[in-house]
Amino acid sequence: MENIIKRHRIALVLAGGYGERMHMGLPKQFILLQGMPVIVHTLKAFENHPEIDVIAVVCLSGWEEYVERVKHDFHITKLQHIFSGGSNSHISIGNGIKGLSHYYTRDDIVLVHEAVRPLLSAKIISENIRICELYGNAITAVRDNEAVMYTEDGVSSYRCFPREQMYKAQTPHTFVLRDLEIAYQEAEQKSICAQSLYTLMAELKRFPLYIAEGERRNIKLTHPEDIRIAEALLSTEMI
Repeated sequence: MENIIKRHRIALVLAGGYGERMHMGLPKQFILLQGMPVIVHTLKAFENHPEIDVIAVVCLSGWEEYVERVKHDFHITKLQHIFSGGSNSHISIGNGIKGLSHYYTRDDIVLVHEAVRPLLSAKIISENIRICELYGNAITAVRDNEAVMYTEDGVSSYRCFPREQMYKAQTPHTFVLRDLEIAYQEAEQKSICAQSLYTLMAELKRFPLYIAEGERRNIKLTHPEDIRIAEALLSTEMI
């Protein structure tokens, strides 16, 4: 009987930003949300998912010891690696990819997720893994139910897009480690610095990107009111 080598499924959690728009005096991934740091809600989503083998965090420089304490205080046993972040998201993701490349094979699957999306569900994680194993990648997205305006000057608009064709990308963004390594090598050669992993892959146009169904509750905490929305959503789950 042939030996079947199991692919690792790795959650790469991005916690390298500061979040100045939150005006909290604390990096937003460490703000308390119902008594726990935001990042803990995110880590627990992966910790509790049976298909996730390993968690790695790309952390804001200087906060590595804090994340290490969180790991022990909240029993995040799958958290195996803490990598230092960079000056922007593109560099931070690259640091995470380089770090994982030292420990895992190029066929392993990596779910890249923003720490500040703490309402991540098991369903979204499962769907990302399923779509990636089927097609080679997965981008979490939801249909956009509002009209999208296109503007070049921020003042006027002369173009709109059919609403039924518009999706809003969320995270996770899920890829095979090999494709992440190749993409970042190409980005370095072309001096590309993308806002997100999705925008990088879309700009490189190496292959189609496949949609994994997201959820509207998988919100990104950017402004103070987002914390209140997340608190309300978590409270409804507890009723």
